[in-house]
Amino acid sequence: MTAPLEHRETADSYHGEVFRRGGYRVIACRDHIQWILQKRRTSQESCAGARWKAVGYFQTRNALARVWHSKTGGHAPKIAALPEQITRRATI
Repeated sequence: MTAPLEHRETADSYHGEVFRRGGYRVIACRDHIQWILQKRRTSQESCAGARWKAVGYFQTRNALARVWHSKTGGHAPKIAALPEQITRRATI
């Protein structure tokens, strides 16, 4: 059984998650104007249980890839597949 998707960007089941690997993940912010690189905080670091903390905010794929590499030491093919720049979604 999977948890329902949430709207809180720090939630483990945030609906805007792009991907995760290890203790890091990339999400699109709730307004879809930037990608956020987050690092997982353990339950020992937060009395609210495991949550995600922002490491950086990015509007371009290249900037996101650069910081991803500096933080994780690796490359992420899923970042390379993102558009060059994030664009805001149309609201209904």
